[in-house]
Amino acid sequence: MSIVIYRACEIVTLDKSCPIATAIAVKDERILSVGTFEEVVKNLNNDPFEVDNRYENFFIVPGFIEAHGHVFSEGMLTGLVWTGRDDRLRPDGTMSKGSATIDEVVERLIDSADNYEGAIAGYGFDPVFFDGRALLRDDLDKVSTTKGVVVMNASGHLAYANSKQMEICGVDENTDVPGVMKDANGIPTGEFHEEAMSLVLDRVKMVNGDPAQLALAGGELLRRVGVTTGSDISMVTTGPAFEAFKATVSKNDFPARVTYSPKITDMTRRMSEDDVFSIVSKLKSESNERFTFGPLKWVSDGSIQGFTGKLNWPGYCGGDDHGQLLLDEAALIKQLTPYHNAGFQIAVHANGDEAIDTVIGAFEKILNSSPRYDHRHRLEHFQMASPAAIKKMAALNLCANIFSNHIYYWGDTHRSKTMGPDKARRMDAAASAIEAGIQISIHSDHPVTPVNPLFTMWCAVNRVTRSGFVLGPAERITPLQALTAMTLGSAYLMNRDDMLGSLEVGKWADFTVLAENPLTVDPMTIKDIEVVGTVVGGKPTGK
Repeated sequence: MSIVIYRACEIVTLDKSCPIATAIAVKDERILSVGTFEEVVKNLNNDPFEVDNRYENFFIVPGFIEAHGHVFSEGMLTGLVWTGRDDRLRPDGTMSKGSATIDEVVERLIDSADNYEGAIAGYGFDPVFFDGRALLRDDLDKVSTTKGVVVMNASGHLAYANSKQMEICGVDENTDVPGVMKDANGIPTGEFHEEAMSLVLDRVKMVNGDPAQLALAGGELLRRVGVTTGSDISMVTTGPAFEAFKATVSKNDFPARVTYSPKITDMTRRMSEDDVFSIVSKLKSESNERFTFGPLKWVSDGSIQGFTGKLNWPGYCGGDDHGQLLLDEAALIKQLTPYHNAGFQIAVHANGDEAIDTVIGAFEKILNSSPRYDHRHRLEHFQMASPAAIKKMAALNLCANIFSNHIYYWGDTHRSKTMGPDKARRMDAAASAIEAGIQISIHSDHPVTPVNPLFTMWCAVNRVTRSGFVLGPAERITPLQALTAMTLGSAYLMNRDDMLGSLEVGKWADFTVLAENPLTVDPMTIKDIEVVGTVVGGKPTGK
């Protein structure tokens, strides 16, 4: 393959030996040289090359890496009805309009009813934007009394169903399962939390279309916002949908690399521990440059805005506490230990401070019993880690994958409705984690919030809520720290920092092209920077 030199107004490399450059040479999908144009040409020792000037007036940064997202789910959900409060970007660049009232949500579901042979399915609803009111069976019965209707909460930890769907699934007043919400008369209200969601979702055809096309839709959303490596950190890794996803991402025309994680919490409910271990061991051996096996995923609690995250005293300030510790310390130790001992990387979802303390306690016992160098085990979301927990994480070399978008989307809610101002100001404590020496990434958890690395960086740097309140200013990080977390930090948490995350010789030539430099603009405008394009393996993506 011939050598191509890309020129730029400025290149931020995140390589300490050459932090700023203006040219980058690419050969065989990798970076051959970085520096000024003159330096790069000289380093080629008279080898023939081509010059690509398409980015000469723009800024190049390492390719953005979304270390906690759901690429296939994002694509899959584009075939469902959007019921969220905010407008949402679609893969074709258009916007799905948000709903300001529950009546508007119902109208959108009615308008889409003819598109579904089976249950009518929506996603994105969040009660906190509707005065705290959940969707109830009576609301969804207005959509249809002859078809099932289900709606996924934005967090992915709650779901809502109409009477017909509950009838189809055999859910009634005799259903005695934690997470099935009931009224004063013991009748299910149509709201389902955590594992109880499976009662009404298992019979719904969520993959509504060709899995390959849905995967491409998820990839197109990544491309539009500058992501060169995405993740799907909660995958069902068996069946034709997964195989189609794997085959699609593995092709060179897919616009991003993907690191995926089997969701062990679900797999262990459906099959034996031996079968799960056998499946993930086989998958680990089948990674390729485009589609890479990542950490194994467990879930220890729910969502704080959904009141299912597990909090320490004094708990939820509104008294509406449905917090569930889905895995206690003993269960975590039992489930995680075999995989730790076998050399797997582990990622555990933990939002509430009690859940975080529980997960750290389990890791402490596992690591004391079976020390392992460079394990890179991760806590996902890390929303309410206390200062004491952060110190213990640092001592155990645990990593933090921080859901910084929480601050904008639910910061006001946490201050006033869930945890109160004292606890809310230390949520998503990126500055404290960095100060303690913890390796961090920041993420969107898309489709819970829209994938948009510049917005995620903006959240971590400014910590501004929807109302404009600066929440916990002591936890703000610098633009350089945010860019590092979104690139090299994410690569480290994915165990891919040997090939991704910075622009230096030998790594994959993956980079994002921006209209402005995020390190020099007014920090409040980082989210408004235009994404000009992405390059993966030395080749520009898209049309």
